[in-house]
Amino acid sequence: MDQPTWNPAAKSASLRKWAESLHREAKRVFLEDGTHGRMLFLFDDRGIASINPIPADTTPIQVTVGVRRAIQDHNLYGVITIAEAWTYMPKTPKDHAVFQLLDGEMTVSEMKEGDKIEALMVRMDSRDQDHVTWLDVIERTGEKVRLGRCIRLRKEYWLNLRGFFEEEENGNEA
Repeated sequence: MDQPTWNPAAKSASLRKWAESLHREAKRVFLEDGTHGRMLFLFDDRGIASINPIPADTTPIQVTVGVRRAIQDHNLYGVITIAEAWTYMPKTPKDHAVFQLLDGEMTVSEMKEGDKIEALMVRMDSRDQDHVTWLDVIERTGEKVRLGRCIRLRKEYWLNLRGFFEEEENGNEA
């Protein structure tokens, strides 16, 4: 993968180019390997600061707490994550499952097979509140795996996912 050029005078555009490039590369790796590891790409005002694999047994809460701590400790500008994830697409505008997810009554991974979607997720989040998430639907047929449609979500369509640069509603960092 050719690394995009980082322009400190245009950090948001530079981070978006990185995210688009990493999305293409994540799809390539997934199609080649049939899977993709969980990864964090951290950026400061000068560009890429670190690339970190996320251990398999790390919970989403642990990732969020760790990233938020790194943002504060290292004055990070942006974060790009890559992971395989379960997601849910509402079936109607007032879908009851959405309210259950938002209220914490259940998680997507606890839903029935036909209700949840497995996806390759690439998510970008920045200090400037620039966000984008790509969900490439994973389709498995026996031993074969492929990527289906790509859904690009703006932050307002995230169900119960908070940005790394946001404080929790109760004022805590976790």
